[in-house]
Amino acid sequence: MKKRAMKKWIPKKTQYCYNDKVECKWRKYIKTIKYYRDINCSYSDTCNEECWTKPNNSCQTKVYRCEFLKYTDWNEDSLLWDECKECGQSEMSEEEYLFVKYKVCVNNG
Repeated sequence: MKKRAMKKWIPKKTQYCYNDKVECKWRKYIKTIKYYRDINCSYSDTCNEECWTKPNNSCQTKVYRCEFLKYTDWNEDSLLWDECKECGQSEMSEEEYLFVKYKVCVNNG
């Protein structure tokens, strides 16, 4: 599929891979890589806790792929894990953003 045809499936007027109506169909969850101190953790020399015994010592990386960009983020180097657009397609212009921000501020007092 050509990129021009793919763009219509990217949510409009937002900096995220979703809006209140639709999620971007090109952002795909691949897997979660769990890290264990004795096996694959690069912080093993600074950590003294047993891995995955409590939520705060559960090290992991969520892997996502953007089919539009043909990019897989294996190390959370981009913001795909947080559903932020890396493609930049259909984002709000600065004027639209300021209008929405002003409207929200006025409505919330």
